[in-house]
Amino acid sequence: MAQLQTLERLVASKGFPLYVYEEEAIAKQVATIKEALPDFEIFYSVKTNPYPQICRYMSRQGLGADAASAEEVRKAVDSGFAYHNILYSSPGKTPADIDATLGKALLVADSYNELAMINSIGQKRCERIAVSLRINPAFHIGMGSSPEITTAGAASKFGVDEESLLFNKPFIDTLEFIDITGIHVFLRSQVLGDDAIYQYFKRVFEIAAFCQDKMDWNLSLIDFGGGFGVPYSPTDQPLDWNTLGQKMKELVTRQDFAGKEKPRLIVESGRFLVAQAGSFVTRVVDVKTSRGQKFVIVHGGLSGFLRPSVTNIVRLMASGDTGRSFEPLFSSQNAHLPCIPAKAGEPAEPVTIVGNLCTSMDVMARDAYMPNPQVGDIVCFGNAGAYGYSLSPSDFAGHPRPREIYLNAAGLIAEDFL
Repeated sequence: MAQLQTLERLVASKGFPLYVYEEEAIAKQVATIKEALPDFEIFYSVKTNPYPQICRYMSRQGLGADAASAEEVRKAVDSGFAYHNILYSSPGKTPADIDATLGKALLVADSYNELAMINSIGQKRCERIAVSLRINPAFHIGMGSSPEITTAGAASKFGVDEESLLFNKPFIDTLEFIDITGIHVFLRSQVLGDDAIYQYFKRVFEIAAFCQDKMDWNLSLIDFGGGFGVPYSPTDQPLDWNTLGQKMKELVTRQDFAGKEKPRLIVESGRFLVAQAGSFVTRVVDVKTSRGQKFVIVHGGLSGFLRPSVTNIVRLMASGDTGRSFEPLFSSQNAHLPCIPAKAGEPAEPVTIVGNLCTSMDVMARDAYMPNPQVGDIVCFGNAGAYGYSLSPSDFAGHPRPREIYLNAAGLIAEDFL
């Protein structure tokens, strides 16, 4: 989190609420993942935080871009990513989406219908189109603090089922205007177990070998997805990157590509790179007590930063079951603990922090301990760099959108208004 003096200066000059992103924190995460996974190319998941300064920074660091829409492809191009370093992967693409992104990104088909559609577009253009295919594997990662790989695959809106590949090979072989040159697998987000990720990547290598040997695809790209988590709750243990890095190095060394050129090995990361680099900064605008409960009202609650409010909505809906995540809306009960930086270390009292919207769902924290909150205090919510601004319903109730501030490595402000 930025220093108190910086936050006070920003709020005084820019108003509130604000999202503040720190390049120095992003740089640390980029260096960590690069050092741990030197055999893999890192692709930034644009949907996590499409703020232009962040995207441009990722491009300058040599990362690729994982785009989830034609609009995100455009943003990636504008941020300096080359077309061969942009992957466009999402379900439900339209012919207009394909036309708008061909030549600007590498396409990842999400279904057999989509393969046929891309083939038809290639036929009309009289050109063969290289595509990857997203595969829904016959295994998944379980929930919990130490998630395990299970042998049963789950139904999914994403990709084609692994066990359906061989059955559909005759159909795929009739598609004369596409070449399947890559595969894409992604299971789930917010994984903190290094062994689970290792086992997952090991299985993806096995799927790739099957596709080369049985489907006769000459793979030049294997996208493993990612899911690298960050410790939100105080009880979360961070991912052990040293152990994971060693396991991955040994795993890649053991691969036999049957005399073929080694394919590009790609991992995606969004949350790990930017979550802890962002803070949601606002002010207390009112304090009141109702039947013994103190309410601290801040400006721009649910509409400015949705995820803390979703924590309370999920608590109501789940009837006490707080172990499940609903990504990217909800990760854990303590993912975004609020604080008053100017009063750090002072005696605290339990309060309920709410926003200024006309809805009872606008609750950002219940029973949060804060030191004597007063009107005018700056309040910060951490871990706001991922799925913060882009996921929040900023137009709800007509309140102004939060402003976004990017602090580069020298602590200087760079702004883009979206």
